Amino acid sequence: MSLQPRLNTRTIQILGLVGMLSATAVFAADDGDVQASRQATQSENFDLTSDQLEAGREAKPNVIYGYKLDTMRKAEKPAFVTLIDAHSYARGQALAQRGVLFTYQNRAAREVRFVADIPGMSPQPMRRNQYGVWIYYYVPPEIVHAAPTKKVRYKFWVDGLFTVDDTHEQHEKDSSGTIASVFHLLHDHFAASSGVFVLDTPVNHGREVLFRIPAGDAETASVAGDFNRWSGQRDYLVRSEEGYFELKKIIPPGEYTFLYRVDGKLTQKVSTAKSRMHPVYGRVNYFVVK
Repeated sequence: MSLQPRLNTRTIQILGLVGMLSATAVFAADDGDVQASRQATQSENFDLTSDQLEAGREAKPNVIYGYKLDTMRKAEKPAFVTLIDAHSYARGQALAQRGVLFTYQNRAAREVRFVADIPGMSPQPMRRNQYGVWIYYYVPPEIVHAAPTKKVRYKFWVDGLFTVDDTHEQHEKDSSGTIASVFHLLHDHFAASSGVFVLDTPVNHGREVLFRIPAGDAETASVAGDFNRWSGQRDYLVRSEEGYFELKKIIPPGEYTFLYRVDGKLTQKVSTAKSRMHPVYGRVNYFVVK
């Protein structure tokens, strides 16, 4: 009788140890499956225009050099890339640009244009390389308005006839009612612009003006100028999720000078295209509302 409790206790301990080892093996197997699934997912070549990326997947743009465009032998699916072009740099342009590479292959074509359903954008000529691949590089505009166009509907004009992009499977009707290819731009594809911008927003008695500067480590920012009697306590900028201080203000037509007030100190901060000398504040920012 005295051995029975000891036997039961020992048996329970052994069974508990076996259970723990089994559970560890199961969790290890599950973890291995999860890691294998993640690796398989990462190894897939996701299309930058897919709904998965539009829903929020992080897309790392590829880097392509300008000379490789001349040796491209076939059209490829449109992709967001960083283009490094020494020839453009020699002509005074930026060495590296971020944008979407569109290509179309037709050796017999005499002229091909990139036609996008974007307000204010005229048909753009595409460049042909020696292998009959036509190339157009689209650089998204800087973010000025709060909601930039993220869907690019486009087609190719080939010797007077329109055609969709055969390398891309996403199509829908554009504003003209005809079928066009579609490329989805993500938020990270746009470069935020700093400065002061007179927007096209229709308002009474003036225009809506956007002030935007990088926030950095500053805690507060405001604007002081002719439009508010140089008071740095009236018009405060609000920190955005992208790391900028921003303010939209309706300002009547006229010429204006102003300074930013960052953490209580007046500064020119981001210079505008034009500046003026102020009798009190020295060099100041300048803009015109028409």
